[in-house]
Amino acid sequence: MENKWILPLALSLFIAVLSLAAAAKPVLPPVFILGDSTADVGTNNFLPGSMARADFPHNGIDFPRTPKPTGRFSNGLNSADFLAQHFGYKRSPSPFLSFKSTSLQKKKFNGINFASGGSGLLDLTGQTMVSHFLGEQVTSSQRWLFVNLNI
Repeated sequence: MENKWILPLALSLFIAVLSLAAAAKPVLPPVFILGDSTADVGTNNFLPGSMARADFPHNGIDFPRTPKPTGRFSNGLNSADFLAQHFGYKRSPSPFLSFKSTSLQKKKFNGINFASGGSGLLDLTGQTMVSHFLGEQVTSSQRWLFVNLNI
């Protein structure tokens, strides 16, 4: 007689766990972006002396919710934005130089963008424009993650 309650109890617990799992929002992975102007979302705007900037009209005139220059080397969304949307974010992560340590604690961290317009694989690429070439992006990302997230 005691065994007749085991199956209904197990089934009820299983349904409860499934309903809780379905109600929970999935955790999105942070997106880390390295690249050139096709993925830059404003990094160069924060580089002192950079001549490769996109903080003037007509850059950003077709960007959703703002006709202002966004730092993207395009008039709308760029490859970083589309990648972030593919992961489920509304927009791409902010440029790494725009973060303050307090801003990481106030909002949910969705990743960070190290891409820099004018950069390339070689150290010589982008030197005249003062941009972060790929090697600097890797070094900056490692340093930033260690300092800000203790990774």
